[in-house]
This record gives sequence, structure tokens and C-alpha cells, in this order.
Amino acid sequence: MEPVFVPTTYYTRYLSSLHLSLSFLIFFLLMATSASSQSKQFKVEGYLYTSETSNPIANAIFKASSGQSTRSKDNGYFSLNLPFGKNQITITHLTYDTLNIKIEVTGNTQTAYYLNLKSAAMAEVKVSAKKSNANKISPNVSTITNDDLEKVPAFLGQRDPIKALQTLPGTGKGGEGNSGFYVRGATSGQNLTIFNDAVIYNPSHLLGFFSVFNSGAVDHINLYKSGIPSEFGGRLSAIIEVNSSRKIADSISMEGDISILAASASLATPVTKNWSISAIARKTFMNYTVWPLLSSMQSTSSSFNNIKYDFHDLNFSSNARLGKSNFLYFNAYTGDDAFGFDARADISNGMDWQNSAYSLTLKTIISNSVVLNNTASFSGYRFNFGLQQDNFVAGIASNIRDYNFKSIINIYLDKHYLKGGIQYVDHNFKPNTPSIRSFGVDYDFGNPNTYYSDESSIFLSDEYKISDQTGIYAGLRLTNYRHKGPYTLINEDKSEVNFGRKSTVRSFLYLEPSLTFKQSISNNSSIKFSFSRNVQPIHLISVTAVNFPADFWMPSLNTIPAEKGQQFSLGYFRDFGQNYESYIDMYYKKMNGLIEFSGGIMSLIDNLKIENNLSFGNGDAYGTEVFLKKKMGKFTGWIGYTLSKSNRTFELINDGETFPAKYDRRHDLSIVSNYARNRSWSFSGSFTYATGNAYTKPESRYLLGGNIINEYGAFNGSRMPAYHRIDLSLTYKSKLNKRFASELSFSVYNIYNRQNPIYIYFDAEGSLEQQRVTIRPKSVALLPVLPSLSYRLLFKQTK
Repeated sequence: MEPVFVPTTYYTRYLSSLHLSLSFLIFFLLMATSASSQSKQFKVEGYLYTSETSNPIANAIFKASSGQSTRSKDNGYFSLNLPFGKNQITITHLTYDTLNIKIEVTGNTQTAYYLNLKSAAMAEVKVSAKKSNANKISPNVSTITNDDLEKVPAFLGQRDPIKALQTLPGTGKGGEGNSGFYVRGATSGQNLTIFNDAVIYNPSHLLGFFSVFNSGAVDHINLYKSGIPSEFGGRLSAIIEVNSSRKIADSISMEGDISILAASASLATPVTKNWSISAIARKTFMNYTVWPLLSSMQSTSSSFNNIKYDFHDLNFSSNARLGKSNFLYFNAYTGDDAFGFDARADISNGMDWQNSAYSLTLKTIISNSVVLNNTASFSGYRFNFGLQQDNFVAGIASNIRDYNFKSIINIYLDKHYLKGGIQYVDHNFKPNTPSIRSFGVDYDFGNPNTYYSDESSIFLSDEYKISDQTGIYAGLRLTNYRHKGPYTLINEDKSEVNFGRKSTVRSFLYLEPSLTFKQSISNNSSIKFSFSRNVQPIHLISVTAVNFPADFWMPSLNTIPAEKGQQFSLGYFRDFGQNYESYIDMYYKKMNGLIEFSGGIMSLIDNLKIENNLSFGNGDAYGTEVFLKKKMGKFTGWIGYTLSKSNRTFELINDGETFPAKYDRRHDLSIVSNYARNRSWSFSGSFTYATGNAYTKPESRYLLGGNIINEYGAFNGSRMPAYHRIDLSLTYKSKLNKRFASELSFSVYNIYNRQNPIYIYFDAEGSLEQQRVTIRPKSVALLPVLPSLSYRLLFKQTK
């Protein structure tokens, strides 16, 4: 077969055509691959730390040039989906310098970034970059930071976190001489107050001057009024979560302040690069300043001449980093109060009480999206009341001890934020341990009333981002409550059943579900609906009508059911740019199993069984809250207003007819403002108005057998005068040098001298023999206009 002859020119053309085709194919494939790569999104993830201490930074905002954005989690983790090629990321945080990063994205990337603290004249910036309520899916929470505390006028030179919380809507005030916290128609005992994960049973000092929380030991406070998160349980009303700073100090800082009311000093110092400690102590000297001042401003017969009252408290914190993934936090608080009052030359009264709270938390970063927190805590509260007349001395003591363990795992996913955990609390209550000594002889009351109980809980929640506009939070908490022995149960036929130590007298299971649904209307506004059902197995039982800490706690027993409540809330939340935030929130709350004590404080000295002297009833509350806050600029502040109603129904009170709760307030208004003229001068003011407390008024008196008999009107059918006042303060800040700064504040409490009564009594004038007796109501006011001067000195070690 003859070979086929192919001309050279044809062969050349063939190769050229083939080369062109292959080149075009390769070019096409490269372009397709490039286009595919450029259209594909790659994950850029990692952690954000402080450059000084390598602590994780939460709530930093990441914005990419391609339009994507996210926030760093509690462990500093962040994740962005970015396109192929060159990208620019801007990281911003109110406390740290802005960081601009150029990154070449060619595939999935893991990295770490570090931010520097912003330069400041002295102390660190004390603000937070929390997401506003309009954009959050999670249950509604109000946050008070140290920056907010600085804007509220101080009382006699002392800033108080709880007083700042009381300026928010829905947080009713008890009036002058009362620091109780009455959230949405509930009582102060239906709140769960936590200080660094340890429960505080009595968070106020006497006469409501301020709470047990020293502002220097507080980083921020979270207040949950509705849609209570599942990690909290056992209370009907609100959660008040008070937290100290968990920052590891990188340099020594000291602070001291003194005012007419108290003096305090604090120290924070690094021990190593990954461990720092801090302590703050406060001591009042009211016996030498406040009481003599009030006495000089009142009449010579003023009872302030006979008052002695002082207190001190101490906070200690230790923050340590153990390797790259573990952090250990220890916090301790203890506070002591001592009060004395001489009614007559031969009669004296005294009381003292102490709060203590200790907590140890181990935080473990398991992975990019999993964080575990294990906390062990102890809470203690004791109270002693004594009365002495000549050789007769009587007293009553109350004591609480709690041991608590809680473990929470946090899981961060693309559209889910999961929380789950377990909790165990062991309670020991001694509500009324009496003592009497007469002419050196002690009375024997037998074994004191002691009650033991515990709570074992498991909880789970999911914050699910359905879309950019829609989100849902769902939580569930399951608790097994036990009343334990030793205990003697007395049946209706008077027979007794004795239960041994740790044996179960009574137990029951209860569920606490929580649901919040958020629907965005626009980029800066949303509607939220919340529902929660809460159960409270321990009870605060009020003994006195005035603001003394003589109230005591009791667990649920066979004859004392748990309190139960349901709450619905519907609100509209809106931000106006970065400068303003606002909301309107409506709520309805239903409560069952409420408790009233039928005796008084002196009857407790008889070692009586409290469970046999209680009455039970129901209640409801509903209202509307309005809030507007200006966050930035020279002029800042907020307005909070609540229109509400709170009712009670007890079969044995008011003939079973519904009556207003004592702290039912139709109107409650707070206005807080601050004007910073420059870095040195600032002016703040606040105005408070609230409907007066409800009380039962005697309508007539008559003689029966030579005795005066009072005839009362409807239970809680009358009102005390409306409560209102204005407080002002002027502050001058100066930088002495690179290490030292100072602050001088002048404040005036109750500037127009409003006589807000703490109670009303009725005085009879005239003659019984002539049957001409006139009954006149008289009120007792506590605090007149009070000016004060305070001075603060700050030191921070320079690097």
C-alpha cells in the first residue's frame, strides 16, 4: 500500500488550526475556572484578641468591602464569607482602635487579629458595644454600663447601679426610704438578683440609700423583664444580672474617693502576664456626717438624734488565663450593716445583717464554635434583730445558705446559637430563731425552725435566625424541686410524721418555657412577641410594712405551694441611626400562689411555725412601657415612662374582693440627662415622678367600752401623695499628669426640697371627755434637700 502523501502546507495549516483550537479551549477553561473561583464564596474565620493581654474581644463589628458583616462572639470567634480575590476588612469596637486589613482570598482561611486599646487620659473606656434591642433575636434585655452610671446624679456623692436601673420603664420604685425593685407589678422577692453568678438575697442597704453593689466593682448589669432566658429560673418576675469586669489588667491602677456619705478605695494589679487581681473596699461614716446633718435640718425632737447606722463592704476579683483555651475567674463579696435606734432612754433596738457571695468560674474554649462555662458558687445571708429594755433582752435571727453548681455550653452555628446546661442548688433556711434573756436567764425554745430543700435543673435554648428579618428564641427549663428532712410534718389530725436527714418530704417537677419571636420591619425597626411561664419554689415573706430587712425566705412545703406566673409581652423597637434607640412594650402578667404573713416580727419570737400563719392569693399586672435614649453627642440621656396597674385577690383579705397592690403605680416617669461641655466639665440631672403607694386609710373612730376603735375603708383603697424630686450634679475632671487624674463632683439631692413621705399616720387631737376629737393625717418625710461634695483620685501605671 502506497503511503499517503500530505503536502507540507496542509500539514502546517492543520497543526496551526489544532493549536488555535487547543489554545482557545485552554483559555476558555481558564476563564471558566477563574469566573467560577471569583463567584465562589470562601470562609474567612478566626479569633479576635486584645494585643495587650490576648483576651478574646466580643461584639466587635467586622465589615468587608464586598458588603458582608458580622460580630465577634464571646470567645472572640468570627466568620465571614468573602469572594475570591482582594478584600478589605474593617474591624471596629468602641473600646479599641479601628483596624483596617487587606486580604487576598484564594480559599478557606483561618487567622487571628489583635486590637489595641484606645488611648485615654486615664482609665479604660467603660462602655460596651452591644447590639441594640431592635436587631436582637434573644429575649429583651436592658443593659446599664459604667458609662450610664456616670450620667445619673449621685446620691451624696455615691453612684448606685440599682438606682440607675430604677430609671428604666417597668421598674417601679418603692418610694423614699425604699430601694426595693418592683418589676412589672411584682414584688422585690420575685426577682433573681445575681452578682457574678452568685445569688444576693438582700441587695439593698437600709433606708434605700443605695444597694450592696459598689459601682467601682460593676462592669455592667443586665435586666431581663420578659422572655426570661432558660439558663435562669426559680423566680416569677425579673432577672438582675450584675457582672464585674473579666479583663486581665495589664498595668497597676488605683482609685480612691471620699464624700459626705462614704469613702472607698480600689486596686487592680497584674500578677503575671496572664493573671491579675483587684479589690475594692467601701466604708460609710454616716454616724458622724449624715445623721447629725439630718438632725440639724429637722426639729430638735427629730428621731434622727437617736439613729446609729453604718456599713462596710468588700469586693475581690481574680482573673486568670490558663493556656490558650481556659480562663479562671474568682469573685468574692461580703458586706456588713449595723443599725441601732433608741426609742426611749430605757429602750433600745438594734439589728445587723450580712450578705456574702463567692463564685469560681472555669471558661473553656473547646473549639471555634463551642464554649463551656462551669461555675460553683456560695450565697449567704444572715439577719439579727434585738430589743432591750432594762434587764430584758429579746432577739430573732434569720439565716440562709446556698450551694450552687451550674454548667453551660454555648454552641455558635451559622443560624443557630444554642445553649444547654445543668444546675443544682442546695438550700438551708433558718427563718426565725428566737432568743430571750431575762435577768440573766436564757429561755429554751427547743430546736430552731430549719428547712432544707434543693433544685435540680436541666435547660436548653436555641436562638435561630430564620432569615435576615425573622428570628426566634425558644428555651425550656425542667426542674425537680425537693423539700428534704429532717422535718416533722403535722397532719390535720395532729399526728406527726418524722422525716430523717436528706429524706424527701415532698417533691415536684415543673417546666419553665420561654419564647421570643422577632420580625424586622426595616433595617432599624422590629416587632417582638415574648411569652414565658415561671415557677418560684422559694418565697420572700414580708413581716413589716417599712423598709427594714426583717423579711425572711421560706421554701415550698406541703402547706406552701410554689408561686406560678405567666407573662405575655408585645413591643415595637426602633433605632434612629446610631444615635437614638427607642421602644414601646406592652405586657400582661398573671400570678398565682402569692403569700401574705398574718403575724408580725414580734410574733416570730415565739418560734411559731410560719407555714401555719400564711394566706394565699392571686394577682395580675398589665401596662405599657415607653423608652427613648440618646447615646452619642455632648447631650445624652434617656426618658422612661410606664403606665400600669397591679391587682391582688386574697380570700382572707378585703372580704375576697380585688384590691390594688401596695406598689401599684398608675404613672412612673424618669428623665435622665447629661451634658458634657468638654472633657473637663459635665452636668447631669434627673427627674422622677411616680404615683403614691396604696394604703388602707382609717375613715372613722368611735368609743367602745372606753376604747378607741378604728374603722377602716377599702383595703389599699387610698393613695399616698405622688412621689417626685429633681437631682442635679456638676463634675469637673482634670488630668494631673500622665499617671494621675482627679474628679470633683458637687451634687444636690431633692433640689426643691419635696417632702416625700415614707408613711402616713393619723393623729387625734381634742378631748374624749368633751367628745371633741379631730383626726388629722400626718406624714413623715425622710430626706430634705441635701447638698454633697465628693472627690475622686485615679492612678494608672504608664507603660
